[in-house]
Amino acid sequence: MLVRNHLLCPYSDCDAHYRAKDLRIQVQVNDKEGKREVTLKQTVKGKIERTNLPYKYAKEEYRQTCPYCQRPITIVIDETHNGRNIYPKLPYKT
Repeated sequence: MLVRNHLLCPYSDCDAHYRAKDLRIQVQVNDKEGKREVTLKQTVKGKIERTNLPYKYAKEEYRQTCPYCQRPITIVIDETHNGRNIYPKLPYKT
């Protein structure tokens, strides 16, 4: 499982949007039987976990809901380079 505690909401009126506040989105990524499951939670201050997740060397997007404002966001896991980036963005309009 991989845990990241530092993500911010992409909506400007959400409590977890600004870096000046302590509110962050925690992303938990589980790799079960080759399929990834992404869960979003509110970050608990002071609780840090060391985690590991195998690389897929791909870029994936997962539709989720912000745990603060309950609006849809897209979580991008980018492993197409040497390193791993996980970031939120506004969902595509369909």
